[in-house]
Amino acid sequence: MTIRKTAASIAAVSTAALITSCSAGGHHSASGNPQTKPVANAASSVDKSTWPHATPTAGLAKGLSLPLEAYMETYQDTVSIDNAERHLETTCMAGYGFKVTFPPAGQTPPPSADDSNMPRRYGITDRAQAAEYGYGLPDAIQHQQGTKMPKLTTAQLEVLTGRTSIRTSPADPAPKKAPSAYQGKQIHKDGCAGWANDQLGTRNMDFSLVSRLDGASLTQSQQTPAVQHAITAWSKCMSGKGYTVDTPYHADQIVTHTDGSPSKAEIKVALADIDCKKSTNLIKTWFTEDAKIQKQQIKAHQSELNTLRTRRTTAVSAAQTALRG
Repeated sequence: MTIRKTAASIAAVSTAALITSCSAGGHHSASGNPQTKPVANAASSVDKSTWPHATPTAGLAKGLSLPLEAYMETYQDTVSIDNAERHLETTCMAGYGFKVTFPPAGQTPPPSADDSNMPRRYGITDRAQAAEYGYGLPDAIQHQQGTKMPKLTTAQLEVLTGRTSIRTSPADPAPKKAPSAYQGKQIHKDGCAGWANDQLGTRNMDFSLVSRLDGASLTQSQQTPAVQHAITAWSKCMSGKGYTVDTPYHADQIVTHTDGSPSKAEIKVALADIDCKKSTNLIKTWFTEDAKIQKQQIKAHQSELNTLRTRRTTAVSAAQTALRG
């Protein structure tokens, strides 16, 4: 999943991300060439059953959606754009004589559809899930196999990224620029990856403002009198069930969690946690205060947010067009 600048780096710094997410692209037409069509065709076979829903479909957060979510990039949007980038990349690489097949996006879905993380924004909320996994995640999400990426030669890497290497950690030296051309053919700025971003309008598309506001509203809403009262009531409810804990964010620390095999003790705590949230109306109370703050934030940043939403909509439309081409 390519996250478009929620905290992310630009072209030269993000070459590693471009490779690991297969986010790259190209300009050269190869109509009828089977090398240019694998992503578009393969995407239809990706299992979407574990993809997160736009809004929670079960539990105490069912149907809840915060105002800022209208400005976030959803997982579905991300998959569409990533697939288009990969499709363009393949075409571009073919123009340099390289046959590189990038896997379709959407094979490693996250737990939530966007940065709001609504299913667990205020702690766990799905009782049926807690009864099976405690504070953990479903197996399909917790134990993903990952996406097998193509191994690139030095020349392919240079054409793809416009750099001679990739940065896999902050300690790595900054990647150097690749030669300006490969076998006499000019390399695009930031390689085929940068070209694809330009075609889709995703270069430097930055969602970090939305992420910052979203985080701020969560922090601020927790301090409101209504939420503090609800958290105190929840804590008293938990105490009545034999657990001493101050906030829902600390409930998972009551017992040790083991991925894939939650203990009966953990499941018991998780169910008590959710039952106390329900009896105290904590989730709805917190959501209401959170939403109030976000509405104020949107008014204060309306112009910037509208511009971002327009760019996102345009990019998704461009991606769909590219994949039909």
